[in-house]
Amino acid sequence: MSNKILFLILISFSILSAQSSFYFQPSFYFTYGDYTDKSKSQQFSFFTTFSWNNYDYVVVGYDRINISNKSNTYRWDYNQNNFSGGIHYWLNDLNLKLKLDFLKVGGNYKDDYITRSLADNGYLISPEIISGVYPFYYGGGYSYFKQQGNSKIQSHQIYFRTDYYPYYKILLNTIFSSHLISDGRKQASLQVSAFYFPVYELSLKGSFTIGARSIFYNPDLMVLYNQLETQTSNYSLQLNYNFYKNFVIALQYQRANFTSYQINYFVIGIKSPVYF
Repeated sequence: MSNKILFLILISFSILSAQSSFYFQPSFYFTYGDYTDKSKSQQFSFFTTFSWNNYDYVVVGYDRINISNKSNTYRWDYNQNNFSGGIHYWLNDLNLKLKLDFLKVGGNYKDDYITRSLADNGYLISPEIISGVYPFYYGGGYSYFKQQGNSKIQSHQIYFRTDYYPYYKILLNTIFSSHLISDGRKQASLQVSAFYFPVYELSLKGSFTIGARSIFYNPDLMVLYNQLETQTSNYSLQLNYNFYKNFVIALQYQRANFTSYQINYFVIGIKSPVYF
């Protein structure tokens, strides 16, 4: 896995270095999850964005996730490695943005009752197209996910989105999604987000999701939520603060409600662009 990540980063760096100027922005995140069923999760994430003109860019990322339950009656442990990438390209003359994301998932599960771990392997591909001019943008996309191994499942997600700036310091975003799962579930959800930029150094975000969704992809975060149980609602608050020479710290709280349990997520991250 690490060799694949290094290979793609080197390819991206070689392509971009051939241009007259470019920048890359590394970012690191740590996420702690507290489950109402006594499970705990820890996630380490790394993303790097490369751009040669400030609006077209390539993204590569890696996530390491551990979820475990150490209760006295039943102990289990799940580890997952995600490798992600994306290409974002603006067609300025047509006012179109084209985007293609992909994700490779590998997981291992073990508990007190099995002698060898059970493996999951999956992949996701997600194209998206956005059109419009300031202050209103609109678009749509599709995500397909297939997983083999311990849990065999496929999901199809079609979504439509809007991004509207009622004022240059405020952004309103909506994403309506339809979800079709191979086990027969047909679901729909609506995500609404509001961004506020009071000063250059600070941005605030609030978001909520209503409806039902399972095995769903967030195209803005490039994150796959592949819990098998249905999520019934989600709420989050986030703060980004530029504390020193474009070093930005991110703090987030998120509450995810599922059919039989809830998760409280706490996220801290840091990012900083490097210009050439």
